[in-house]
Amino acid sequence: MSFADRVQALRLRKLKILDDHNKRIQKLQRALNSELSEIDREISQLGDASARLPCLVRITPGPELTVYHSADVPCGRVHNRQNFKVMPEIDAMDASPYAYLERCSACGWKRAAKIHGNHLIGEV
Repeated sequence: MSFADRVQALRLRKLKILDDHNKRIQKLQRALNSELSEIDREISQLGDASARLPCLVRITPGPELTVYHSADVPCGRVHNRQNFKVMPEIDAMDASPYAYLERCSACGWKRAAKIHGNHLIGEV
């Protein structure tokens, strides 16, 4: 085997080792991302199922209350937070003496559930 052939063989071995290593790293990264996504989904479910999810209920005079808003990801209808009282969702549902309140459909409840779930497990 000539000198040039030996150099080429070593170069190819090195490239194969690096390529194999890179493929293993990518496989591990995909597995890690998959597991973390599953945990994030479970955290969101935990936050959404919590009766302590922080909500905003309007306390100023105006139209009859029908909805409460997310305290963490409110919609555009929440202009001034001073017009709202922060309370857990379980209390927000019964905050009106006239009607059972529901979640505002414009608020970001999925993101709010994830934020609240992270608070519940002690992350920020």
